[in-house]
Amino acid sequence: MSGILFNYEYDRKIKVGFIGCGAHALRNVYPTFDYTPIDLVAVCDLSLERAEIYRKRFGAERAYSDYKEMLKKEKLDAVFVVLNYDSNGHPLYPKIVPDVLAAGIPVWMEKPLAYTAEEGERLLELEAKSGTFVQVSNKRYFFPTYTKAKQIIDSGNFGEAVSVGGRYNLKLSPYQEDIKTRTNLNWFLDICHPMSGIHYLMGDVKELLFTDHQPSGNAQAIFKFKSGAIGSLHIVATQAATSPVERVEIIGNRQNLVIDNGMKLIYYKGSQGTGNYGKILDYIGDDPADGPVYWEPENSLGQLYNKNMVLQGMVQSVNYFANAVLNGTKLEKGTLAEAVHLTKIFDAFKTPGDKWVSID
Repeated sequence: MSGILFNYEYDRKIKVGFIGCGAHALRNVYPTFDYTPIDLVAVCDLSLERAEIYRKRFGAERAYSDYKEMLKKEKLDAVFVVLNYDSNGHPLYPKIVPDVLAAGIPVWMEKPLAYTAEEGERLLELEAKSGTFVQVSNKRYFFPTYTKAKQIIDSGNFGEAVSVGGRYNLKLSPYQEDIKTRTNLNWFLDICHPMSGIHYLMGDVKELLFTDHQPSGNAQAIFKFKSGAIGSLHIVATQAATSPVERVEIIGNRQNLVIDNGMKLIYYKGSQGTGNYGKILDYIGDDPADGPVYWEPENSLGQLYNKNMVLQGMVQSVNYFANAVLNGTKLEKGTLAEAVHLTKIFDAFKTPGDKWVSID
């Protein structure tokens, strides 16, 4: 991604407030402000003592323990919301974000959006009424590997993306017939991780079917996309802890892409040497330049592309949001509508399985 400057080099910045002073925000969100056009004005946490620690650490002017007071007193261009789960394992965003939208302030928020698509739909309605917008941090819309894969798919040479296969480390809890749903799904809410990447490359899911194995929590899902493409996702709860977290492969017209562990991208194209079957001497191909291409981080230089928050798209996501606020531009990815679509997929996994579920 081009156009990144150090924070002090930007001529224009947005004034933001931040709701949430937790460990995830400390590791992955606040540090992105060093590379984005953001002026952190105020921070808020239920613990004022903790908010003061973050205020000093990240250079904010004021700290609050009541976010409504912060919204009332501060003149903010945007608000970041990074929260944990409630006692039931449900995201807290549907309880907080409506108040920010009611104030007419753009929101950058962490995932997962909500525990149900119904909650997400209500946020969509509030977003439409507010005249502003929400960006949800589903990172794979901004991963360097996924954005490059998208560029290759859209280049024309790849052909139509007709199928996809994915693998991701999650656990699906058992279906409980007595209450007609699954519980203890707070970890499985992270289905938005693999599905956001698949959605970015393949488009909206039309319907899905899955079957699960209990008590392991492993599952296999099959997708039909609105484009007509097909796909699958292998959910692997019992893999070794040393295994890669994820793998995605997209098939086009005589070309395919593999994103391995989110960080490595392999572009398979070209052909083997000429000759009839059984008599081909050269597996590399007549033109070595027209063959597979492999990219991975080199991890040795002090470049931004070697930082975890860049490899995971966090800097790119925050920069994209800040520039949308600055320039009054419309979000094209990481939108609230996309997050609601992903939440509908999460809802589908609450069913017993072994039957097609419409995502519309």
